[in-house]
Amino acid sequence: MNYVLAQAFTVGVVERLRDFDNVALQNHTDDIEHLARTVIPLLTGALRVLLDQHQVDSHGDCAACPRPPWRRRTRCRLPRDLSVLLTDLQTLDPPGGRHALR
Repeated sequence: MNYVLAQAFTVGVVERLRDFDNVALQNHTDDIEHLARTVIPLLTGALRVLLDQHQVDSHGDCAACPRPPWRRRTRCRLPRDLSVLLTDLQTLDPPGGRHALR
């Protein structure tokens, strides 16, 4: 996947998440019920797929995470980060490096 396509997917996901947030913040009970019945299963399913893809071995290594060529696998932070995110969004450090510019 090239950069332009990845960026388009990212923008689409961010827009959908913003729409979900906007509906959740409104006081329309019917919209909130619809959101709860349709979107929550999608989000929990997506998180389950991510966790399944990032299975760690007994050393905490993950086959799905990017790794340097000299290392067979690398430490996976996804389960820890998801656990933290599901309790408090403010506790994660801001992204560094090239991802900080987004």
